[in-house]
Amino acid sequence: MERSVNISIALVDDLKIRQRRENELLGVCPVCGCKDANFNTAKLKWRCWHCPAKGVIIPEEGYEVKEVEEKILDIPQVRELYTSVADKYHNGLTQPVLDYLKGRGLTQQTIDDFKLGFCSTAFYDDYTNPLAEEAGLVYQNYPALTNRVTIPYIVGGVVTDLRGRTLNTIYQYKDNTPTYVSLSGSHASRGATYLFNHDVISKSDTIIITEGEFKAIVGYQYGFPVVATPGIFGWQKEWSKLLKGKEVILAADFDRVSGLRSPAYLMTKALGGEIPQLKVALLGWASHTTTGKVDIDSLLSSGNLKTFERAVKGALDAGWWLKKEETKGYARR
Repeated sequence: MERSVNISIALVDDLKIRQRRENELLGVCPVCGCKDANFNTAKLKWRCWHCPAKGVIIPEEGYEVKEVEEKILDIPQVRELYTSVADKYHNGLTQPVLDYLKGRGLTQQTIDDFKLGFCSTAFYDDYTNPLAEEAGLVYQNYPALTNRVTIPYIVGGVVTDLRGRTLNTIYQYKDNTPTYVSLSGSHASRGATYLFNHDVISKSDTIIITEGEFKAIVGYQYGFPVVATPGIFGWQKEWSKLLKGKEVILAADFDRVSGLRSPAYLMTKALGGEIPQLKVALLGWASHTTTGKVDIDSLLSSGNLKTFERAVKGALDAGWWLKKEETKGYARR
């Protein structure tokens, strides 16, 4: 069963962040709290791109929650389709896209190992598969990840999910286009139930968690066992069981620009109750930075390997750090 959350027009107005396109609004998800929910005021439907939450927009005040039967797709066939398309996207890499990836510090070997690709406007036979739309690859007869770098979630050589990232240095997108895009449909129904770089979990007694696939890719390229969630609020509860008995370190972005509620704080708050042994690597403290943004790929790609190692080795207990930060006002909205 999955939850369908029906919300009122008035609540949509409260949650609105900005206009995305005609009859579509970008807003705050009323379920997980992320800032990537899509509200279609013409179809009177809404959905979140980071959690399975979705529903209809109703005229009544407030909201109502209904339990509805979740449609489960043929997951082996979905993954076969994802794997086929990911191979085509990888083979379709153009030189400008390769230059972009290498400019982010990735080697050709890493690009090949992670099957990074590019979704062009080319039409593939895979798109005619009846599963293509249900699995989120096609939206309104158009490839969902068009003109984006494609990032496959690979588990045991099989692609279980795909994400796309804009290429602002190469393509011009519509105003307010989100940087990252997930495929539509709930994670469970599509079988997208794995962390990015999942296979590293069985290879290491220490696991580093971050937000964003590129950070995990760069970290792994430099020899660190990094996995990634698809967003700050993208953690799935079942992943906690995979980390039992392991040293788990969160290395989220240190970012004072976004205000007191930094990504590191938000993710620690979200994961602290899920992973009792969680520690926090303070990238800003390790780099002696008090302003601006510090993340895994910016540290490692600029040659600050020792700084990142220092942050990981000096990781603090998550519960203790949260209490300390909240005395400074970090819990304020």
